[in-house]
Amino acid sequence: MSTPQIAPITVVTRAPRVWSWWLRLTWPLADRGLWIKRPILRLSFIHIAHWGLIDRLPIGAPSTPYILFQSNFDGPAREYAEAFSLEMPWRIRGLWGGADGFPGPRPANDFVDYVLDHAAAGPYHYYARYPSGTVRTIRAARELDASFARFQDEAKGLGDDEFAAAWSRFLIREQHNL
Repeated sequence: MSTPQIAPITVVTRAPRVWSWWLRLTWPLADRGLWIKRPILRLSFIHIAHWGLIDRLPIGAPSTPYILFQSNFDGPAREYAEAFSLEMPWRIRGLWGGADGFPGPRPANDFVDYVLDHAAAGPYHYYARYPSGTVRTIRAARELDASFARFQDEAKGLGDDEFAAAWSRFLIREQHNL
């Protein structure tokens, strides 16, 4: 099995102060709402995604807030940004809608160009605990671990034949996670 190519991206966009107030108001709600996170979790090629606000940059930069987006993912950056555009258009509008020059999530090509134009140049460095594990394989391993713990509890005290039948049912039920 080959190791997936993990790529990082850091996108920095300038935003008016009024837009930063909107983000400060809505982010706590979005952070607690699964209805915001669910589409990101479905995009199984994403290892991590993080948004933040920066109030100031070093001397010489305009005195305005900046939206910082960082992510690690499998595959090319263009396809990654396009998937965000197609899967989460109104969430993207809620994040970058007030940012300088934001073209909107659709058409996808305009959004992808915007993201890539605002992406910080490397070098990049990040730590991945499981560099060969995708989100999907790690999620499957965690589900399998929990299921196996339940199986162990249920299998205590079974006779040989009962255990063999229970083990067979377990393997059939969990084969998608193996």
